Amino acid sequence: MESLPGPVESTPTPPTPSIIRTVFLGANGIRAGWRFLIFAVLAVFFEAEVRVGLRHVPALARMLKEAQKGTLTPSFTLVFESAALVVIILVCAIMAKIEKRPLGTYGIPLQGAFGKLFWQGVLWGLAAETAVIGLIYALRGFSFGTIALSGVVLVKCAVVWALAFVLVGLFEEFTFRGYPQVTLTTGMGFWPSAVLLSALFGGVHLDNSGEGWVGALSVMLFGLFACFTLQRTGNLWFAIGLHAAADYAETFIYSVPDSGLRATGHLLNSSFHGPRWLTGGTIGPEGSVMSFTVYLLSFVVFAWLYPAKKADLRNGSVAPLQSLEHPVLTR
Repeated sequence: MESLPGPVESTPTPPTPSIIRTVFLGANGIRAGWRFLIFAVLAVFFEAEVRVGLRHVPALARMLKEAQKGTLTPSFTLVFESAALVVIILVCAIMAKIEKRPLGTYGIPLQGAFGKLFWQGVLWGLAAETAVIGLIYALRGFSFGTIALSGVVLVKCAVVWALAFVLVGLFEEFTFRGYPQVTLTTGMGFWPSAVLLSALFGGVHLDNSGEGWVGALSVMLFGLFACFTLQRTGNLWFAIGLHAAADYAETFIYSVPDSGLRATGHLLNSSFHGPRWLTGGTIGPEGSVMSFTVYLLSFVVFAWLYPAKKADLRNGSVAPLQSLEHPVLTR
């Protein structure tokens, strides 16, 4: 005698996520866009607070006023970039705590700090700016002039400017190609993020006295090249060395405007003369056709010297970003 089948158990329907959860949360927690917005708000707020605080020191207030007029000093750069770097590290540390990740996952792992990749970047930065100035000189748009410093003052300025521009490299690379690049890559992919952040990087330079849209485009191109080095090497140490050395070469060694800013305590009494397309005018070499030429060629040379398949082996510990499919950047 056959038995009657029992009642069929129905599979419970999973609850429909709320609109708020859908908007703010994804498979990896808080969506990338919101994490980036939190980072940006914290960074702007803390940076503004630090600047207000530094303005209460009379000597620093005077240096800031001169910088806003387009003149930088080694002391100003050293102090303000140190403060800005501390702030951005603090903000990234807060985000790392929220996301439960090591701070080094945002592009600057302690392993390899100021190591081989950093010094390779330094050589690239010096070589690139030397090539730009060399081309302008060859077309009779640049004169080296005379040596502006000597003795102890020369050594002091050379060292302080070097330290200052390492801080600039650390701050600007970590700010634009550290946490933001890692975070937005998880939401929109590496190169869309790189283009967006590099455009932002170029745009903020328009606030500099003497800067122009051509210079901003050049800064954007530099940012894209820095992103390319990040993708191929897996971290920011090459880009930091590149950035520091390029600024050092422009400002101290060749003594020309850097993104529209001039500096005191430089090596040469150099000068530009000739059409703006060649010299960059008040912008400096970044506004020159030669800068675009050199950095476009840099993509080709770098791609040849740092092939994607060998990047991870060369660095030894950090995975290339092109394989990134989740929020964790490094192994």
